[in-house]
Amino acid sequence: MQNIEEILAVLSDQLSGTNLRNFVLIVDSILSLSSSVTMLSISRMGDISYRTVQRFYALKDINWTLIRLLIFIRFVYNSSHHYLLAADETVEGKAGKSTHGIGLFYSSTHKRVINSVSFLNVSLVDTVTEKSSMIGCQQIIKTAIQQANKASQKASKKKLKNDKTQTAKPLGRPQGSKNKPKMPPTGISYTTLDTLLKLTLNLFAIYLPNLSCFHIVLDGFYGHEDYVNLAIENKLSIISKFKKNAHLLLQYQGLQKQNGRPKKLGDKVNLDKIDSKYFVRNILDKDAQVKTAIYQFKAHTPKIAGVLLNIVVLVHTHQTTKKESRTILFSNDLVLTDEQIVKYYSLRFQIEFEFRDAKQFFGLSDFKNFKPNQVTNAVNIAFTMNLISRILLEKYKIQFKASKMGILDLKTVFKAQKYIKSTLISNNIDPDEFLSSPQFLKIARLETIHI
Repeated sequence: MQNIEEILAVLSDQLSGTNLRNFVLIVDSILSLSSSVTMLSISRMGDISYRTVQRFYALKDINWTLIRLLIFIRFVYNSSHHYLLAADETVEGKAGKSTHGIGLFYSSTHKRVINSVSFLNVSLVDTVTEKSSMIGCQQIIKTAIQQANKASQKASKKKLKNDKTQTAKPLGRPQGSKNKPKMPPTGISYTTLDTLLKLTLNLFAIYLPNLSCFHIVLDGFYGHEDYVNLAIENKLSIISKFKKNAHLLLQYQGLQKQNGRPKKLGDKVNLDKIDSKYFVRNILDKDAQVKTAIYQFKAHTPKIAGVLLNIVVLVHTHQTTKKESRTILFSNDLVLTDEQIVKYYSLRFQIEFEFRDAKQFFGLSDFKNFKPNQVTNAVNIAFTMNLISRILLEKYKIQFKASKMGILDLKTVFKAQKYIKSTLISNNIDPDEFLSSPQFLKIARLETIHI
């Protein structure tokens, strides 16, 4: 409890004294739970009533992004390290129709669209320690109109596909048509990321003005023009992935005409047989089963107009079967080496571990709340617990001399503390003195893995 109070003391300006004390008790209870994390289980495990937990989860306008940022600055941030911004969505299936923001979202786990809630998250990834720290979180809300429009679009496309009497569309541009001004994207994922990114970067400018963070890493879903322009607009360089059959055009190398606009686009890149002059190096996996040839060059793509891209192509060849596969990474930062682009993109996956831990240990997949404030607070508490548990783990690793200690071990220690305190208080023994004794360590070892 004392360690939790020390960590959360940095939030004294963000939460009232009563709410801060309640938050300490809630964090202590969640860390002591081995079962599902709900408001009822929190109240049963901790020294806090169910009604008090309900009131805390119903609080309005808690700036969770700033709360996590303050904890990160105080206990995790290293000014000499370089950081990346990583953003991605997580989907959690929910039954019924009452949960705030419930809708039809694609789940990569189920590999289909499911009835669920979705959250877009932004984290800071340390390129030295290779650890992710969740900072921003915002729920993706689909309105009834948006869902109806998407359904009608799918139905009309299906109808056109099945309509055999449909005449072929004439080639070329219709006569008399004029160029229309390009409208800003209206997609729900784009607008949510735009809002969250601006909020997070504004807080960085105020609280972390010297932060070394110039790149945003996104998966292949975001690898198109809208998100490249969004990154540039926010003074960031994007690192993302193209499809394996991407249309890439080299820079024009021939003589330019004296009149007219200079020609920029050259020959199309043959991805099946890339020119050897772009070859950088070969690497083998740990089992020496897959050899990867890495190529790097600068190119354009028609889908991202006017932006020269730094392209890295990884051609994977299985040594036994000789089967090949391809990965195409890109960035608008032309200075990055192939090693940096590959490493930075691989670090994007650290945000997935944040999602896993929040779901498995801290209630992201367990919450039964359905009102707007309760859903927002339940999800943000789960992601804040990721950061708090990481800080506590570093302390306990030193105390128990267990470098491989994980979250399960941490929760077991807190559960043992909870049971022992409940027993010793009734026997007039000082609990804090007993918690630092060898006897407590023996009890904690009964269920832990790495202590």
